[in-house]
Amino acid sequence: MRLIPLLAIGVVMMATAAGSASAADLPLSHVVLYSSGVGFFQHQGLVHDDETIALSFRAEQINDILKSMVLQDLSGGTIGPVTYAPRDPLDRTLRSFAVDIADEPALGALLSRLRGAEVAITTTSAGEVRGTILGTEWQSKSVDDNVVEFEVVNVVTAEGLRQVPIWHIQDVQLLDPELSSDLGKALAAIAANRDVSKRGVELHFTGTGARQVSVGYLLETPVWKTTYRLVADEGESFLQGWAIVENTTDTDWEAVNLSLVSGRPVSFTQDLYQPIYVDRPDVPVQTQVAARPRLYEGDLGMPAEAEAADAMTVGEERMARRLAMPAPSPAAEPMMMGVPGMAAGGFGGGMMADGLAGAGIAAAAAGEEVGEMFHYAINQPITISRQGSAMIPIVNQAVETEKISIYSQSANPKYPMHGLRLKNSTGLSLMGGAITVFDGGAYAGDALVSDLGPGDERLISYAMDTAVEVSPESKGGDQIRQSVKIVNGVLIAQTTQTMEMEYTIRNNAEVARTVLIEHPRRPDWELVEPAEPAETTRDLYRIEVEVAPNATEKLTVKMQQPLTERVALTSESLERVAYYLQWRELPADVKAALQRIIEMKQQIAGIDREIEVRQARLTQIGEEQDRIRQNMEQLDHENELYTRYVQKLTEQEDEFDRVRKEIDDLTTRRNGIQTELEAYIANLNVG
Repeated sequence: MRLIPLLAIGVVMMATAAGSASAADLPLSHVVLYSSGVGFFQHQGLVHDDETIALSFRAEQINDILKSMVLQDLSGGTIGPVTYAPRDPLDRTLRSFAVDIADEPALGALLSRLRGAEVAITTTSAGEVRGTILGTEWQSKSVDDNVVEFEVVNVVTAEGLRQVPIWHIQDVQLLDPELSSDLGKALAAIAANRDVSKRGVELHFTGTGARQVSVGYLLETPVWKTTYRLVADEGESFLQGWAIVENTTDTDWEAVNLSLVSGRPVSFTQDLYQPIYVDRPDVPVQTQVAARPRLYEGDLGMPAEAEAADAMTVGEERMARRLAMPAPSPAAEPMMMGVPGMAAGGFGGGMMADGLAGAGIAAAAAGEEVGEMFHYAINQPITISRQGSAMIPIVNQAVETEKISIYSQSANPKYPMHGLRLKNSTGLSLMGGAITVFDGGAYAGDALVSDLGPGDERLISYAMDTAVEVSPESKGGDQIRQSVKIVNGVLIAQTTQTMEMEYTIRNNAEVARTVLIEHPRRPDWELVEPAEPAETTRDLYRIEVEVAPNATEKLTVKMQQPLTERVALTSESLERVAYYLQWRELPADVKAALQRIIEMKQQIAGIDREIEVRQARLTQIGEEQDRIRQNMEQLDHENELYTRYVQKLTEQEDEFDRVRKEIDDLTTRRNGIQTELEAYIANLNVG
């Protein structure tokens, strides 16, 4: 089956109108690559009178173009609008056509949507059927013992209503040219949505005569990378740095001014190419309510109707004044004549200046600070073909170094690493990267270095130093109370906790070694021995030890942590207060105060024991009385044993009352001592 539009879909051709120019007339002149993954591209050239420049970009680049493009007419002309083909969501685009094929309809569903359309249908059974589509329906038919369902299209012809089974249809032609054209456009939209090739962007410049113009924009680019070669020597070494640059664009970079910027500017993507539609509320049409009769009351002041009318009058007068105001004058220029802060020679002109201070010896780049970033301006034009790469020298000079062995127990508990203390004496900001180290004319190892500003120092390590062995041994620690005092009843003890580690360093080499021990820093701990480390980082102390050839040295690292212990004596038990009394560091007045507290707590404890004894006796009396009463229930009142039980109960009641009174007296005494103790502790300040 074929669905044939009467108007064929043509190939879209882009013609260059008079007064327009291509990108070749506005060549690429400057490229600035950032270490954050974007690149700035600048085109410069001449335009004449009113001229349009046509550029093309990949579809995925359009968002960056819309977010960052900067246009300048440097000779007094004006900037017109930048035009491009928008990208509407495909389903919304398809729904805008007279024939909706957004959901990939089957032939029957498509013909149903074409109700009222004039068609010519070629069938396998009835030849050609011409007419107007009335609609489609499902029918069923019995074939032997089975019921078969099939879809038919109802067509109103000159001869009457015809039914054509869908499975009999070979061709369908739309006889309405506009409807056929709409179907072709819908299919073209689907094809264009799959196209990831170039999208055209037109730049419009308006003016008189020949003028210099500049166009700049940001695009996503690979991060430019740095690698270094370091020929190590004692005191001064030779550093060579290379920048690795990749041209992944669709344009050859021919003799462009190239700059490389290291820094971390905020950079993000935003979908500006996709049209965005906002859901709007559906507000019903307001209708006038029919007027109804009403009853009016007597005058008690200004009626509400008069207040509303007065307010309406004020609003009408305000609106009249607003309408009488002159309209704002149109902008003198459609867009900006220039961007503040740009050099007269074009965007980033200051970046591209040659002969900058701080150039490396025989390097192809000069460096300078740009705001919070650092950039290398390549001092000769660079040519890199599309999808090509290049290595560009950016550093080629001597740097200060010091050979050192770096020991970290967490990295290797036995051997340190060969390393260098590297000082950036180049005057340039060096971006982090890999360093290949050569020592004694031979390859010595690879190292990594982070970003290094002018004058900064970093350690690098590149090989294991098996001629030196380090043995760490923990010596444990101790707690020493520095002071003990009582303030408002709170015992405050100032304690110092210590920790000690001993490193034994054996140098088996024939030359002396400077060994840098990395000892972990701990929160709230301070270094006591040695007094000053060579370096202190966020997480480490670095301590230097000079070790002679075939010799052994020991390094003791001692750290301490001040602690404060606070104890509320009111809530402490007798045993805990007695424990504090055993501390050797107690001043005499603190010791005496604790002894007084212990005495009072002992008195309270003694009274508590007496109360417990009497409480136990009351319980015992109650149990005996229960037993006696149970026995009395079985005896006659005239029985002698019954009389003895009555006498026993009387004696126990007397004892019960006496014991209860003793408990009350003891409780009163205890509460008095407890109150005295609490008052004593609350006002206690000694030490």
